[in-house]
Amino acid sequence: MDTPLLALLIGLGCGLVLGYFTARSSAKREKIYGGQAALIFHYIGAAAVTGVLPVVLSSLILGGGFSTAFPLGVGFMVTGFLALVIFAVIEQPARSEHLAKGWTEQDARTSGM
Repeated sequence: MDTPLLALLIGLGCGLVLGYFTARSSAKREKIYGGQAALIFHYIGAAAVTGVLPVVLSSLILGGGFSTAFPLGVGFMVTGFLALVIFAVIEQPARSEHLAKGWTEQDARTSGM
């Protein structure tokens, strides 16, 4: 099997698994209001960013060298950046609409404060 392809598959596999846990942890800390599309782009961004290190390390270990590792790493980072920008474009209006509602009397009564 070709070294860049094998490194790409290793990076994708690790990114998909680690991205799931990263996206889940992030969504647990801050609620996502943008719906299903926001969740999908959030996961894609998390998977791409967490896949950078495995793809670079695997391409170096497999003997691909810098000429293979650098483009794959940059490709993963650019993919993650673009996915997270799209996520932000979807999430920002939904978040600002939800937060604009503010604190209601019912929230105050049920908060236990």
